[in-house]
Amino acid sequence: MPEMDAQTPVPVAPAGPAAQLRGPLRSFHFRDFRFIWAGALAWAVASWMQRTAVAWLVLTLTDSAVFVTLAFAVFALPALVVGPFGGALADRLNRKHLMAGVQVFSAAATLLLALLVMAGLENLWVVFLLVLVLGAGLPLQFTCGQTLIYDVVGPRNALNGLSLWSVGLRSVGALGAILGGVVIEFAGIGTAIMVSSVGYALAAVSTSFIRHPGPSGERPEGSVVQNLVSGFKVVLGSTPLLAVLLLAIVAEAFGYGMLSVFPILADDGVYGVGAIGLGLMNGAFGVGGVVGAMFLAALPELRRKGATLIGIVAVTGLLLVGLSFSGVFGAAIAVIAGMGMVLAAYDAVAVLLIQDNAPEGMRGRAMGTLVLTFGIGPVGPLTLGLMIDSIGASAAIGIGAAVVLGGTAMIGAAAAKLRAA
Repeated sequence: MPEMDAQTPVPVAPAGPAAQLRGPLRSFHFRDFRFIWAGALAWAVASWMQRTAVAWLVLTLTDSAVFVTLAFAVFALPALVVGPFGGALADRLNRKHLMAGVQVFSAAATLLLALLVMAGLENLWVVFLLVLVLGAGLPLQFTCGQTLIYDVVGPRNALNGLSLWSVGLRSVGALGAILGGVVIEFAGIGTAIMVSSVGYALAAVSTSFIRHPGPSGERPEGSVVQNLVSGFKVVLGSTPLLAVLLLAIVAEAFGYGMLSVFPILADDGVYGVGAIGLGLMNGAFGVGGVVGAMFLAALPELRRKGATLIGIVAVTGLLLVGLSFSGVFGAAIAVIAGMGMVLAAYDAVAVLLIQDNAPEGMRGRAMGTLVLTFGIGPVGPLTLGLMIDSIGASAAIGIGAAVVLGGTAMIGAAAAKLRAA
């Protein structure tokens, strides 16, 4: 079959042969998807190394569970503002240019942080300020990248494209996490952050080769704020979209929120495995994510997406119960890999439900509301940090598991339209 390209003036894959592609790697037939995917690989290495290094830096400076989880919260906080506005901008501007700009900005900010750490930075609030700046790039990267994939491969190949994107991001993300731990151990925290800045720069280079023209149709009328308000109205007026948003809050707060606890678990107070052990924990999460995303990529299609999403978040809660009782590091690694697997499936299915149910021309804004949950999610890590300091890691994780299971049960019971979606 000849190579397919996505150089058409419309935002989705053309009808005909492109729509009939088969196989788990079918989205790679689209030239622009390959560059999106390569950029995701570079971004993932950079992001995971940066997270590992910053977490270890904060733990070294403070020896406090609260401050470690606060660092994750600060990184996610800009999503409260940038996420929704980023979605509105993604419907108005060229998504490729917006994404490349974010990657260049992230490379520069990470380089500055690396230089300051190498110079002996010990001021925790300067670290938090730079982490806050870096966090502003994540929601824009997510919104533009996921929406651009849907544009390039089309709705029929969207599950495959989103899953392959996740495979790439998570596979090298696992490598980045493990590599970050090794670099920290042997070359220092500053060097690890420096390497991550190179990864962001390489992501920008890959994005620059994308040729897709951007959204078709007329530019949305009104100001960015008016576009933002219209996007919220669409989401709040749709039962499936609103239910996905509520499940995303649960998954972000106490599913992905558990990543903030890993440095605490790796420290002497629990498993005592050090920076390399922290890298292995993050790496196990990434490897599990690869398995989950590859399974979805191999599916020709997915029926009952809403019911599947509810089940995925419920399984996350059950795995957290297992983590709360894991007194052995090897058992914890297995549970963490399982969490990575189901949360990778959550990512792809949640995004697909948002894209499928949002009106054409408003998919960027709908994604912006989903990214908003990144900013709400830090409530979970902060709560976990406070509980760990008072009642210990095992009990705190157990309470988080109860919140996930209870919240999922209530949302699933109330959202019949989502269950049928």
